[in-house]
Amino acid sequence: MDKKTVAIVGNGSIAKHLAGRLEERGFKVIFFLRKYLIRSSFENFLEHNNPIAVFLAISTKDKGEAARDYILDCIIANTPVITCEKGSLSYHAHEFKNNLNWIGFSAAVGGGTMMLKYLRDRHFGDQVVEIKAILNGTLNFICDEISRGRSMGQACRDVVRLKYAEPGVTDNLSLINGEWKDLIMKTCVFFNTIFGKHQFINPTMFRGGKLTEKDLEKMSSGDYRFIVSFSNKNIFRSWNINPALYQVSLVEDQNRWIPGGVGNAVHVVEGEGEASIPYILSGPGAGLEPTTSAMLADFANHCRF
Repeated sequence: MDKKTVAIVGNGSIAKHLAGRLEERGFKVIFFLRKYLIRSSFENFLEHNNPIAVFLAISTKDKGEAARDYILDCIIANTPVITCEKGSLSYHAHEFKNNLNWIGFSAAVGGGTMMLKYLRDRHFGDQVVEIKAILNGTLNFICDEISRGRSMGQACRDVVRLKYAEPGVTDNLSLINGEWKDLIMKTCVFFNTIFGKHQFINPTMFRGGKLTEKDLEKMSSGDYRFIVSFSNKNIFRSWNINPALYQVSLVEDQNRWIPGGVGNAVHVVEGEGEASIPYILSGPGAGLEPTTSAMLADFANHCRF
């Protein structure tokens, strides 16, 4: 019997690691490596090779337009697509609202926690929900290292050495701002995939701009983490979403749920008063292995392998 074919879009470390893991499992891996997307060429690629799934392992450029186009082409071709890219689902989620079941997006937010799938399957409906989340493992690593007595410079050098940082960083502030941009996109992906049935958000809705040296000074105190809060606890059930630098000592239940290292976590409270249900999800965030493991788990769920 011929090997089942899967396709990978991309040629970076995630793509190469994925290829090795898939080949170990007996799949034939083919790559689509064109630097500049010509829609017809990818359409022809899908038709000619007929992969059982496409893995989208590319960085976000601009507002994720290229990734959006790859995903739409896969949907048209009835081919499941597994992605770790964030721009498409943060800026263009409304274009996929009727086809999210074709997309495996667990690796876009939460690393190895698989938090998006778990929370999406909760079907919150219109009930009151309050969530606090750490969605960027690199920022959490930096803050955690500082809380243990290391300097900002030492922590930032480590994230570069360990390849946790976004590409192209030149100094501490540019590194932090690259991760802040990533956090804003992850905030949008989180909301759009879990709650975005009729309402979608995108990064342009957050006007906080870039972080400053004053923010770095706060981080250097060792008592801050980057946390995103989501709440619809109001009479209109409208959503209040706030990604910000929070003082840890003021965060409720912080000792129970805020992770160390590159961990990601969510602290969820469903309902109100005595009927409320609190729970925590946590796991590894940034890094090659958590990302590829999440993509492979989505592949198994979508293609039943």
